[in-house]
Amino acid sequence: MYLCIIIPKKLKKKKSPQKMPLKKKKDPKAHDMRERSKKITEKPKFKMQPDTYYVWIGASCDYAHEERCSAGAYIMEQNNQKIDTYVVADDHTTEFRMMLTAMLHAMEVLPVNATILFLTNVAYIQQNWDRQPTSESANSDLILRCISAKRRHESATVKVVSYHKFPQLPETHRMAHEAMEQHRRVSHLSPSGYDMHQLHERLKASEKHSL
Repeated sequence: MYLCIIIPKKLKKKKSPQKMPLKKKKDPKAHDMRERSKKITEKPKFKMQPDTYYVWIGASCDYAHEERCSAGAYIMEQNNQKIDTYVVADDHTTEFRMMLTAMLHAMEVLPVNATILFLTNVAYIQQNWDRQPTSESANSDLILRCISAKRRHESATVKVVSYHKFPQLPETHRMAHEAMEQHRRVSHLSPSGYDMHQLHERLKASEKHSL
């Protein structure tokens, strides 16, 4: 006699239908925030007119030293191209005098009847550079020379801009600070043989080498 045992097959579980991943809805606010952050991180470009010379003016002064060495510098641009740079340094002076000296140099080297826009973060320059000085005005000699040089041109104005908004202003400060440091070193070693023109040429050469 045989005994037969039937083992039931395991029932396969039915697979549940896969759920399609839900597409995330675009958040317009998040998109706007990303676009704003891009605009903040990107360096803005100054809109330039083709017939205008844009002269970025900066300076540096070391009040901690007895000789109070100061320097001024400019970067000149036209059609979004750098066309000239200039530095000047002296001791026992102020950064305002050096900035006025740099502006005077720009107006003297540019062709007659030019349209010039000076760009700086120093309100003193905008308020005083072409205002008729009084007996109590500081830097009256340089201001009078600037007023005279301004008459050579079609237009010469000063615009105050944010120091950190455009890279040209920090660069002029760097140029002026380097000129100030070199002036102190060289004039200390050989005051009579110091040549600012040679310093300017060395700075231009180092600038080209770094590009």
